[in-house]
Amino acid sequence: MLLRTRITLFLSVAFLLVIASLVAVGYARSQFEQERLARIAIDGQRSLWESLVAEEANDLHILAADIASALADSDDLSREVIANAVAGVDVPPQYREADVIQVITLSGQLLYSNAAQIDERSLLDALAIRTILANRNQLGGLRQADPDRYVVASAVPVFRQQQVVAIVVVASDADRALGRFTSTIGEPSYLVSLRGRLVEGTAPLLWREVDPRVPPRTADAQVVRAGDRLLLVTGVPVPDMAGGTIGTLVTLRDSTEILKTGQNLERNGLIAVASFTILVIIALYFYMRHAFKPLEHAISVLDGLSKGNVHETLDKTGSGEIRKISQAVSVFRRNTIALQEQQQQVERQRRRQERVIRRQLERLAETLEADGRAEIIDDLQAAVRRKQDPTRTSGKQIVDDQLNVLSTVLQRMSARISDQHTRLTGLVKELQEAIITRARLAGLEQELEIARELQQSFLPHPLPPHPAFAIDGIMETAKEVGGDFFDFFMIDERRLGIAVADVSGKGVPAALFMAITRTLVKATALFTHSPAASVTQVNQFMAADNDQMMFVTLFYGVLDCQTGVFTYANCGHNPPYLIHRDRNGLTPLKSTGDPALAVVEEHVYREDSITLAAGDTVFMFTDGVTEAFDIDGNAYGEDRLEPLLDAQASTTPVDGLGPVVLAALRDFERGADQADDITCLTLRYFGASTEATSAGLDQTPSQSSGGGQST
Repeated sequence: MLLRTRITLFLSVAFLLVIASLVAVGYARSQFEQERLARIAIDGQRSLWESLVAEEANDLHILAADIASALADSDDLSREVIANAVAGVDVPPQYREADVIQVITLSGQLLYSNAAQIDERSLLDALAIRTILANRNQLGGLRQADPDRYVVASAVPVFRQQQVVAIVVVASDADRALGRFTSTIGEPSYLVSLRGRLVEGTAPLLWREVDPRVPPRTADAQVVRAGDRLLLVTGVPVPDMAGGTIGTLVTLRDSTEILKTGQNLERNGLIAVASFTILVIIALYFYMRHAFKPLEHAISVLDGLSKGNVHETLDKTGSGEIRKISQAVSVFRRNTIALQEQQQQVERQRRRQERVIRRQLERLAETLEADGRAEIIDDLQAAVRRKQDPTRTSGKQIVDDQLNVLSTVLQRMSARISDQHTRLTGLVKELQEAIITRARLAGLEQELEIARELQQSFLPHPLPPHPAFAIDGIMETAKEVGGDFFDFFMIDERRLGIAVADVSGKGVPAALFMAITRTLVKATALFTHSPAASVTQVNQFMAADNDQMMFVTLFYGVLDCQTGVFTYANCGHNPPYLIHRDRNGLTPLKSTGDPALAVVEEHVYREDSITLAAGDTVFMFTDGVTEAFDIDGNAYGEDRLEPLLDAQASTTPVDGLGPVVLAALRDFERGADQADDITCLTLRYFGASTEATSAGLDQTPSQSSGGGQST
């Protein structure tokens, strides 16, 4: 935004604020005068109404006092006596038809009333009665007889022996006082209840047309529109004869001529002020435009010089500070032209030098390899494009680019040559290390293959066919070597030893620990027939020097081939399943509750036993079966293993149950990597030879003995 525009806007806003302040002060003063005149009108309206009500009440007081005097001479206040007393009083003609005369007890009970329509309601409430008794004098004023009627009433106490025995109330309809009020002020007037309901009025049709909203308990004045007329509505709260407010006296004054005249004056005044303001702002704008035109021309010349345009001339018009600015700009323009000519000469000389040096750099780049040569050529071309960039044509940028472009290219060329040498040296070193690593990897693979073959040799060899049992196992490691193992061997002619174990961890350390455990279990089993005693001795050996803090879970059992008693010890291993031939279902063997081997020194392990019936099968496994995971991370678990065993054990040969379970695991995994070593061992008991023959059990050689399988 131009300076002259900002100054014009500032002065215009200041001028508008001053005008608005004056208008606001005038409007406030006008409103104050209107409120003051309205207050005077309200006070006059209140004073006139109170005087009319007081005058009406005084007239009624004379009649009430005569009735009270007649009743004071009577000892009886029956209805007949009161009616006779009222009939004996001379009632003025204007009160004979519209008046209400009541005689009320001190408790508010109505003794007599000459108006049938309000026979059941007293004109005085408890507050009015207490006021009369406290003052012992008459009470007069406006009273609401019922929701649709206001009256002017006068109440006079009836004395008997200096005591008030009753109260005489004489009331006249308020429309008489309202009519006199309307005649006096010459405008329609109305009595409105506290709920805004019209009770009395001299022009009801006008009221319904205007329908003003008057505050019920405060004096107020407002202007409303009725067709093409403007009415001044003034409301005055009217008091009750006993205190308080019972309604509002409203007056509708036709103030159309006065109000329209004032509105026309205000509108014409605002139009005149607005017109004057617009003329002043327009004149200010043209004056500022003429005064600042030389300064704007000087600024335009400066802007052109900043962009390299030295051909625009400067008009040295204006006066004062603006003329001095024009002269300074002229001097600056001459200096700029001289500097530009000098820079052009320097630029021509630098271009010649740059072409010579760039050709020498291109010849030097020819000695590099193809990639390095292409990069150097790209750098030279990028430097040329950067110099020719139209956004970098200012004086300092041109000088900096011309001085630094060749230095930058030389630095990059040196860095690329150094990087090329370092990269070649690193490639040679990496190649040497790769050859050494490959030789080591080949040796390690050969060692792992030897370890795998050695671990397979640990698997038990098939036993000779035996009429009492058939046993078979299968093991699949997660890596080249694993930590699971199983074993079975004849301790003597009638006892078969069976072991299934899982060493913590995987790989070569687990395989070595497994070999030690297998050797110790088999060595101790040959010298004692108690599984608990055997694993207790093994635990002592393994826990003594277990610096690596490895452990192994082991299930070790001994089968008596003649009796079918299977005694076992469970060292923190998965409980095997007993699959019954003569009844459906399978049950896990009861756990002995002992920890894994090599965990707690001096621990004494316990054993348990079961008796196998002919055809019963014991399925032993490691946690690699139940903790196999599919590609979604779900575990196989006992919930899938148990139904599979229950369905397959009775119809599958001993050497086929392990492969069935392994195939089910592969289907469940859906291509997921094997998480742990998997081992399955199946034992089926046929009983003594005579029992097996009588039971018709198949004892073919494929079932009567087994061997280990490893994949």
